[in-house]
Order: sequence, then C-alpha cells, then structure tokens
Amino acid sequence: MIRLCVCLLALTFAALSGCAVDPKYDAFKPLEGADRKVNINDVRDLRQMNRTPVLDPALVGYVQRVRQRLEAAWGVPCNCVVIVDSFGGYEAYSLSNTTIVVSAGLIAQAGSEDEVAAVIAHELGHVYQGDTTKGGLQQTALDMTKLGAWAAGAGGYSLLFGETVDDMTNGLVYRHWNQEQEIAADRFSAQLLVKAGYSLDGLKMAVRRLGKYGEGALLAHAPQTPRCLTGKGGNYQINFKGCSKELSHVEDSVYLSSEQRLEPVVKFAAGLPPEQRRRRPAAPPPVFSSTDYLFRLNDLVSSNREQLKVTLARIEAQPVPATLQGNVAVTDTLAKAYAVAGDSARASSYLRTSLQSTGRTAWTFNMLFKEVDRSGDSKQVSKAIEDSHLEVGYMAQLLPVEYYLTKRHGLQVYELIAYGRCVSNVVDDVKTYNACAKFEKQATQSGGANW
Repeated sequence: MIRLCVCLLALTFAALSGCAVDPKYDAFKPLEGADRKVNINDVRDLRQMNRTPVLDPALVGYVQRVRQRLEAAWGVPCNCVVIVDSFGGYEAYSLSNTTIVVSAGLIAQAGSEDEVAAVIAHELGHVYQGDTTKGGLQQTALDMTKLGAWAAGAGGYSLLFGETVDDMTNGLVYRHWNQEQEIAADRFSAQLLVKAGYSLDGLKMAVRRLGKYGEGALLAHAPQTPRCLTGKGGNYQINFKGCSKELSHVEDSVYLSSEQRLEPVVKFAAGLPPEQRRRRPAAPPPVFSSTDYLFRLNDLVSSNREQLKVTLARIEAQPVPATLQGNVAVTDTLAKAYAVAGDSARASSYLRTSLQSTGRTAWTFNMLFKEVDRSGDSKQVSKAIEDSHLEVGYMAQLLPVEYYLTKRHGLQVYELIAYGRCVSNVVDDVKTYNACAKFEKQATQSGGANW
C-alpha cells in the first residue's frame, strides 16, 4: 500500500508539474545579441546554481561569432547557443545539447580569442558527441535502478544495493566516463581549432588554467589524508588518484591534472604541418565592462572584515555597468558582502533590490521565502512559490521550505503537490525527504521554522 501511494503521488506530481504541456508553450526565448534562442529551462538551471546570464548584447554577439566560426569549420550546425554566466572564476560547461556556458571570469582572463575559442570548441565536442544526452540517459538509468531496488525491497534497497548504486552514481562508472569524455573533447577541440584557423596555443593555455582551477576545487574538498595530500606546513601537493579514492571510493576522478590533459593535445600538435603547429594566437578578446566588473567581485571573497570594507568601497567607487543593471547575481553578491562586513543597512538595501527583481536565483528565493513566512500573508506565500517555479524551476534544495510554507499557511493544493514531491524523494534523495519531515513538524509550531 505504501509503495502504491508513493507511485500515485509521484504520478500526480508529474501531471501537475508539467507533463501536460500547453502546445503553445515555447521553452526557447530570444537572447539579445544571439542568432538563436536560448532554452529557458537551461537558464533556470543556471539560476539554481546562483548564477545568472550576462545580458550584454555585445558580449553575447562576440561569443556567438566565435561559435559560428567553429561551426562553419566543422561543417555541421550545433543548433546551440553560447551564453556567459555571472561566475567570476574560470569555467566552461554545457547545460544541455542546446546551451554552452562560459564564465565571465574566463572572458575577463583570456589572453587571446584562441583561448576563448578553445573552451567553446571543447564544449562543442561534448555537444557533437552527444555527451550531454549520454549523461542524462545515464542518470535516468541510475534513478530507475534505485527505484526498482526500493520497490523490490520495500525500502530496504540501501542494505542490498545502496553501496553499489552510490558507486555507480558518484564513483567509477560516472567519473570514469566523464574523464574519458573530457579527453575526447580536448582531442575534438584541437582538431576543430586547426580547421577554423585558430592557434593551439589558446587550447594549451586554457587546459593549464582549467587544470589549476580543477586542482583548487579538489584541494578545497580534499580529506586530510596521506593518500590524498602530501607535504606539510600548509604546503600541500595533490595526489590525484589518492584524492579520487578518498572522494569517490573508486580509482578514477573527474578532475585531471594539466599534464594529463595536455598530453593528447601535444601529441596531436606534433603530427601537424609546421605552419599549423606554429600558428600564433590572435589578439585578446574585446574589453567588456560587464565581465571585468564581475571578475573584480572576486575580491569580495574575504574573511577579514576591515579588508572587505576597503574592497567594497573600491568597487562601489565605480558604477555598475549598464549591461549588469538588474542582474540579481550582482545585488546578491553585494548583499552578502555587506552582511559579512557588518553593514546591515546596505546589505538590506541590496537584498531588497534582489527580492524585487526578476530572474532571481535560488539564494534570492530562499531569502524571499523567509520574508513571506514572516509576513503571514498566504497570497504573498503562494506568489513567491509560483515565481520560484517560473524563475528557478522545481528544486530539491528549496522543496522542504516550500512544503513547510504551504502547510503553515494553508495552501492545500500546493501542499499536496509539495508533499508528493517530498515522498518521491524517499527513493533517491533521503536527505531531502528527511528535511521535508523535519519542516513538516515545525509548520505547526507557534514559532515556525528557522532555516
């Protein structure tokens, strides 16, 4: 009976949350400066990561022109668009087979257009080779494995299959496939850059920068064990295989050193004619005030309050570029920075701007949910929930609070949907299910929940 109820609730939620799509609904929206529309669902995924698209027409047009040159060289359209996100670090990734993302920090740091072209060509490799589709199918297969095991074992799958499923999800299969895909995309990128007349020096520089970034990300999450880190006195070196075993309990990791990624590129370059092998990189990308400003916001990452105040004053001395006006990533960042600096008035002012904007992030909605909960106004609560579904989509991270709000403020239809989503997570996301149960208890308490 329990399994039947779970299935019925999951089906009910699926029906209510978009399986019956309006035939007039178009998930693709125009993007100023781009030659193709952008998938709004990919933009929602971006906002779930607390990032936003940079709506700078000149910048958008620039990355499309690079993509068009690469497409023309390959001879097959990718039917995709390149967008720039608000992140100040050095990253590029594919949200789907229709959306490639490069970070503002990458554009700001790139030494040549060849470097920008290299990361876009790498992501085109994932798109052309169907890696994003493979990843989605793989995740679906894993979810079905969990669901089947749970149904067969009446919830006891963790005793029989849990370790195996976790390894499949986070370990050898998933990470090994990603590693192979990364190397394959690097090879594809090298071939495509040569066809398009770009220098391979841009790819080599991008690989070095990405390797350093990956090393930093791995170091930030690395367990303090001899197998993962070597050295002492804060001067640590990373053992990639050792860290991989600690982080995923298997032999391979998605993080690769620069040397590992450069090796196939160097081998490919060695076989090229001299004129292609020695091609020099072009000039740096144009200067975009939007990406430069977002890159400068990296200086706000500080735990020293006095230093943070000085940095905020320096950033505030220069106005926010017109192309970033209304961008929630900016006001979110400044709200957080002023809060850390102890200036609650400025923090509240920037937060208010974020809350009243559109295109809000998951963090913004978390703050908005707190505000509408305190208001006690069920209409404000329902509007906030509806807006979150529209702007960031359905999120497991926000679900427990959403369920709490619907129950606490008497929104019965919304509560039924949220409850169905919560129960469906008992299969593959027990943490979310348990958080829902915790918030459910607090919904009826006089003081409410504090999250």
